[in-house]
Amino acid sequence: MSRHHVKLNAGRWARVRRRVLDAGRWRCAECGRYGNEVDHVKPLHRGGDAWDAANLQVLCKRHHIEKTRSENRREPTPAEARWRELVQELAGRSGTGLSSAQQQTREGVDLV
Repeated sequence: MSRHHVKLNAGRWARVRRRVLDAGRWRCAECGRYGNEVDHVKPLHRGGDAWDAANLQVLCKRHHIEKTRSENRREPTPAEARWRELVQELAGRSGTGLSSAQQQTREGVDLV
């Protein structure tokens, strides 16, 4: 549970959750299969309203995990992005995906 969810009143959440599940007929909004998880369409950490029924949907466990994982994925910083580019560039040069030191070790060249 995230720090944003800790603020939710347990009793109130149980009532709202049940209303959302009943309104959605306990069916996942993504696949239509059985769903027993209530998801905030716009996540709380991005300013979503915790109690607004329009911001709540029923999801199955699989789709809730996938959605949460994608929401928590962050963009790389400029330095991280440049590092990835350099690594891919170097991997492309050798053709094997190995660094020159790894290639020489594989070929039996003594690096010491």
